[in-house]
Amino acid sequence: MDDKEVQKTTENSLLEELVNNSQKQLFYERVRTVAALVIAVSIVMGIVLVVPKALVTVQKANDIMEQASETIILANAAIESVTSMSESITTMGDNMDTFITDNSETMTEVMEKIEGIDFEGLNSAIKDLGDVVEPLANFFGKFKK
Repeated sequence: MDDKEVQKTTENSLLEELVNNSQKQLFYERVRTVAALVIAVSIVMGIVLVVPKALVTVQKANDIMEQASETIILANAAIESVTSMSESITTMGDNMDTFITDNSETMTEVMEKIEGIDFEGLNSAIKDLGDVVEPLANFFGKFKK
């Protein structure tokens, strides 16, 4: 073999190695993309599972929601009066900071109340109520026939 053939063989092997490496990189990028999608879906599913339980607590935190609504109204009024995008973002950030600062103790109390809820006891009470109501429903259901 002469120098040109050796060089051509070397170039071909380098090109094959580059193609193999590119295929490996593509495979690993696809694996990372799938993993990221799985993580994102897991997070969304976690949120979907937590939200129904939090709805009960939201009812108890009605005062906080009213304050948040007032703050949002103030923030909207501030955004309308600001002439540039950066000024409106700054104003909204300031309003939210004030809201969070003013309500930090209330949020702490709400979180403590959430942690104090006896979900097992609540579920048991609901089951007991169902056990009591079911015979009554069956009894009154007989009169419908």
